[in-house]
Amino acid sequence: MLEKGRLGIRSLATLTFMMVVGDMMLIYPSVITSYAKQNAWICALIGIPISMLLMAMFLRLGKAYPDQNLVAMARSILGFWPGTLVAVFYLYFFLIGASTHAREVGDFLVTQIFPYTPIRVLLLLFLAAVCWSLYNGIETIGRTSELLLPIVVVFILILAFCLLPKVDTSNLKPFQDTSVVSLTQGILVSILYPVGETIPILMLLPYTSREAHRNRDVIIAAGLGNLMLAMLVTISILVLGAFLTQHNIYASFTLSQKINIADFFQRIEAFMASAWLISTYFKATIYLYAFTMGIAELFKLNHFRFLILPSSMLAFGLSNVMASSVTFIIITVVPYWVDWDTTIGILLPGLLLIVHGMRSKFNQSKQ
Repeated sequence: MLEKGRLGIRSLATLTFMMVVGDMMLIYPSVITSYAKQNAWICALIGIPISMLLMAMFLRLGKAYPDQNLVAMARSILGFWPGTLVAVFYLYFFLIGASTHAREVGDFLVTQIFPYTPIRVLLLLFLAAVCWSLYNGIETIGRTSELLLPIVVVFILILAFCLLPKVDTSNLKPFQDTSVVSLTQGILVSILYPVGETIPILMLLPYTSREAHRNRDVIIAAGLGNLMLAMLVTISILVLGAFLTQHNIYASFTLSQKINIADFFQRIEAFMASAWLISTYFKATIYLYAFTMGIAELFKLNHFRFLILPSSMLAFGLSNVMASSVTFIIITVVPYWVDWDTTIGILLPGLLLIVHGMRSKFNQSKQ
């Protein structure tokens, strides 16, 4: 195998949780509220069980080919050339995803925390950390995520509980002021953005310990991550209202600035930013890991470590040129990203699963 390290079940579940929460911790309330308005919290809750079913579909596909990652799987199911085309499409998505996550970190830090620091410096530092983690291997990445997971969870819970005194239930009304189309779009976003973007997990499954409860733990981790995001959406609408949530891309960061308990416990937005940086870091790391492993599998290489530095440099270059500003990303990229997630998270995995089922039935009838 290309990867010598092995992921434990707990590490895999933790990485799944990190990928679900990831960059969504800050931008998810704004994105889903832009579609469903004050009913976004309902869409977020409805999306939790459906997203768990989507994760179950990913795991079922991985179970059919336990020793193959997504690139090899596509070739085995569709044939060499069609499978290679699908694999290249996924590799392009992984590279663009890693670059986008890095750019999100850079834009956030420049606009909110380090306004006088060049964004290229921040991108270089972020991707240098990602590159170093890839050199240490997937086993080290998984164990590090286990150590940092409590920080992410605790800060999210602190944010939610400390804002309870500022809750205004009238912000949820009226319930029926949103069209069916907008509600459907909101539910689709609640499925695709958190869990649909965890498709790189299929690049990790061949290097994971195969225990009976692996699929159960991963599905639960995906559901818990989506539940955390639904909680953030609900508290954001209750405190800020649908209008401010929709038009504030960093709604969770704004919420953390409103915490003030007895004029003592306040100004914790730096801690919230730290939690978001941790989860986004692991998501970007898994995406870049999936890209380097996929390239090595695509060209049948014996090693992949020498690809880490060129891949990181490529991600650094793309993160600089992919958008002129955060406004460009919001206006131009975000409206079409859901279509891309639909393709890579539902249509192509569904196609692979259907073709695999048809080929299995054909082979059984032939025998």
